[in-house]
Formats: sequence, C-alpha cells, structure tokens
Amino acid sequence: MAQIPPAIDAPHPGPAFLLLPDRPDRQLATILRKVRLLALRNLLQLPLQGLDPGARAAMRLVQRVVASSAKAHGRTTLEAVGAVDVLVPLLCSGAGLCALQRVLDAVPTLLLGLSRSGSLTEAVLWDVPFNALADPATGQRLTSDQPFRGLLATPEGTSLRTADGIDVPLTEGSVEACAEITVSMDYLEVRPGLHLALRDSNPLAMIEEHPDKQGNALSLGDRGAETWITEIGRALDLIDLTLPSWGAALPLALQRLIPVGFEPELHLSASYREAPGMAYITLHPSTLTMAEAIVHETQHGRLNALNLLDPVFHNGRTAWTPSPVRPDLRPLMGVLLAVHAFVPVAVMHARMAGLGHPLAEGPDFARRRADVLAGNDRGLRICEDTAEASGLGQRLLTDLRRLHDWCMVQHEGTMPTPDENLLG
Repeated sequence: MAQIPPAIDAPHPGPAFLLLPDRPDRQLATILRKVRLLALRNLLQLPLQGLDPGARAAMRLVQRVVASSAKAHGRTTLEAVGAVDVLVPLLCSGAGLCALQRVLDAVPTLLLGLSRSGSLTEAVLWDVPFNALADPATGQRLTSDQPFRGLLATPEGTSLRTADGIDVPLTEGSVEACAEITVSMDYLEVRPGLHLALRDSNPLAMIEEHPDKQGNALSLGDRGAETWITEIGRALDLIDLTLPSWGAALPLALQRLIPVGFEPELHLSASYREAPGMAYITLHPSTLTMAEAIVHETQHGRLNALNLLDPVFHNGRTAWTPSPVRPDLRPLMGVLLAVHAFVPVAVMHARMAGLGHPLAEGPDFARRRADVLAGNDRGLRICEDTAEASGLGQRLLTDLRRLHDWCMVQHEGTMPTPDENLLG
C-alpha cells in the first residue's frame, strides 16, 4: 500500500455510540459483558428433560460448578463463556435456534477454558462421550476415530480420556503424543485477537435470508490461507489509517472471519445476531472492498449484540419497508443494520479523500462514495420517519445523523445522484 505522508491529516467527526468508539471502547465492552451474562444464564437454566440420565447428571454438575466459578471468578468465567465456540451455541440454544446437543458439544471447550484460567472452584468430570475438543487458546482441534470417553477438568489442569481409557494431559499449545488423537487447526491468526477460520462451528451458518445467496459454507475458494491473511491484512491497514480508534477496538468486536469463497466481481458477506464476534466474507481483489466488508459486518456484530439486550426499535421486526441497499423488502431493523454498517464506511471514504489516499483517486471511488452516501441518506430518513426507538435506539439515530451530516459536508455538502441499482 502506498504510504501517506505523516504530516497530512484529514478531518474526523469524533466518537459516536457503537459507530466510532473512544479508546478503549468501554460501551461495547459493557454490552458484550452483558451478552456473556445472558449466555451464562442460558447455560445455568438449560432445560435437561430431554437428556438421558447420565448426561443429565453430568450437566447438573457442570451447572453447579460454573455457577460457583462465576461467583468466585466472575471476569475469567465470563471470558471462558465468551469463547466463540461456547458463546454461540449458548445464545442459539437460548433463542431456540439449535438442538441441545450443540451445547453438550461445547461443554468440554468451556471446561478447558475454565481450568486454564484458574476459574474452577472444584474438579468436574464430564463423562459424556464427545467427538471433538476445540481449544480456543491455540486454535487446535482434537479428534479421534472413536468418541472420547470424557474430560476431567480441575483447578490444576485438564486431561482427556480416549476411547481406550488412556488419560492424556492437556497443556496450552500442545497435547502429549498419543496415537489415538489427531490434532488439526480450527483457525489461523490474522492479528492478535482476530482469526481466519478453517472450520466453522456456527449452527446457523447455512440459514440464509439474502435472495442472492445459498448459505455460508466455509471455503477458501482455491486460494491459500496465506493469501487470505495477506489480503485481510491490507484491508486492516487501510482501516487503521482511516478509522484508527475503530481499528483499535476491532479485536473486541470481531474474533473470527469465516472465508466463503473467492468472488472477483461482486462481494458477499453475512453475520448472525446470535453469533457476535463472527463474520462471513468472500475474498475480493480490491483492498477497499475488503475493508468495507470488514467494517460492514463488524458493525452488524456491534448492533446485533446490542439488539440481544435492547429492542433498539420497538417496531424493528414488524414494520417493513423497501431497503436502501437490497432488492427485497426488509423489516425496519434490516434498514437500520444497513445504515449502521455503511455510515462508518462513508466516514472511511471521507478520510481517504481527505488524506489523498491513492485508492481514493479516479471515477470508480467517486461513484462508490456517492452511492454509499445516497443509500445512507435514504435509509436514515426511513429510520427517522418510521422507527419507534428505545432510549438507546434514539441515541444511535442521533449519532448516525451527526456522522452522516458530517460525511455530506466533507462531500462538499451536495447530495450525490443515487445509483438506482444500489437503492433498489
């Protein structure tokens, strides 16, 4: 990427609620803590009637020990609950969107995390057979030809019992040599705190509402993982340059990118309310397009996390309207999601233009910037005219309006001609 002279700066609109954070992003940190508390409650109140007696007894023990651990070690217990492979099944189960088995599959990962952090108040034997163990600290995934017989998690450490009854101690970053255990990687690190998935544990991945897509099956699209990491890194460099506080807060808002193929012309992405911290993206040759996609889907994650706790718009699911960025009718919350995602993209565009960035040169960038501004203007007006906002929803609308107006001023105060294909 061409270097921008350090003496050159560009105007900045200042912090905005769930849009452009302060450093650190305490508002999002508070929301995510409450989301983890919600997931913890889902675990502790998990209905056990459908389980066989052995699994029911094991789950009751886990519930009791986790409740004790949360009282004694609240912060580290919530960190273990917040691991993507644990948090998502708990939120999906609480919403009735996945089977109870998904939670049972996540229990060994949760116990491993609690043991590693020193949060366990007593030993827990999980003697329910399971097929795999994900290690959120290392990205390793342990599997075997036969289901594991159990896992013993104690305040001092964790051991895995194989189908042949061999107890294998687990240490962070390695597993003792054992012919029965296969070690693979669930993810690779892009940057500290942000990973590229090589396997997807999200039970909602193939649920699709977009008319132009058929789910989100993981695929590198005939590109190597290193190519993905390199291109994502270039997009992150652009974000760090243009939205520095937003980029600094990224590891809090987004932990895992799931690749869903290579698309040389259009770009597709997705996220789910019950899967905060995860985003699905295609690989695209344009650094700007990749940066927009990361901003776009991470913004969805921020708003989705808030929406788990607050209605934002009381009529967000019942009022339907044309979308500013999609060809189909959308509930009002869908319009807000679009505006909330693309107003920071418009700020990025304005900053790029103000910095004289090489990617901001030429008619393609000018058209893209104009299209995004037009879509934001229409979507924001729909929200302002239609929404029955909660207190936090109104705060969000106020800051969206302030940032959008700032972007319009940076665009010389003129309303660009909208692209009818974009607006639908």
